[in-house]
Amino acid sequence: MDKNNKNWLYEFEATNSVKKDDGSNEKIIKKFSILRPNRRLREDGELFYAAETSRFAKAGVLPKAAWNTILSDGGGSISEKERELYGNLLLKFRDASFELQSILIKSDSDRTDAEKKRSDLLIQELEEIRREIQSFESSQISIFENTAEAKARNRAILWWLLSLANQKDDSGEYKPLFSGATFEEKLDAYDFIEESEKEDGFMLSVIRRITYLITLWFLGRAESIEDFKQFDDNFMVENSTTQEPEIKETVVVEETVITEDKKEEVKTEEVKKEEAIIIDSVVEENK
Repeated sequence: MDKNNKNWLYEFEATNSVKKDDGSNEKIIKKFSILRPNRRLREDGELFYAAETSRFAKAGVLPKAAWNTILSDGGGSISEKERELYGNLLLKFRDASFELQSILIKSDSDRTDAEKKRSDLLIQELEEIRREIQSFESSQISIFENTAEAKARNRAILWWLLSLANQKDDSGEYKPLFSGATFEEKLDAYDFIEESEKEDGFMLSVIRRITYLITLWFLGRAESIEDFKQFDDNFMVENSTTQEPEIKETVVVEETVITEDKKEEVKTEEVKKEEAIIIDSVVEENK
């Protein structure tokens, strides 16, 4: 991958074995990439996540704040100090999200320069707070996977998959893997690939590979090219014996912990479990 190419978060090749008319197999190499989102796309992603959170909450799925209250009243495993810290994180996320939405409801041409700068800062702030929340929830992950925010997160990851996945065509240019102008149109393209690939499975395995990487990026685990390469290598090693890899079998990622402190080892294991449950739920819900 060209490290100087700022258009892509990551690029990789995938080899498909195609049976020819004479019975022999031909190996075809195809190239794929994950687009680096610009400011406008990040804004659209935040709006989609907020809308999905609201939709699930209205449908009766409890938000995180409600679960936090239930755990507290029921004598759950969250201590008073932890509950206070977690509650403050939720409030910070809510306030920043509301402020960002108040800016994003305006068209780009109607926003002042100050509002544009503020929206960029808010998007960065929301990403940082989301990482803190995700880290905290690793110890309570089985409970928090049933919240409106977790359901919305899975839908947001699907949105990012449909928006960022690209494939290089015969002319050597990258084109969106999922064609369409809207989320629903791109989702139809996803369904078409899923239906037409039932026997071959090559594109489905590529989509799962990209889903895995985008999920880790969304969770803040993969930021640099080196991060993506490490996770991608782990994914391929774990799936080397199957034609169509299942993410359920690929979620244990290796992390280098430069310490002898047992607390750090436990924390790393919690991250692995968290990633396993999240990636598994993303795949199951977005099939």
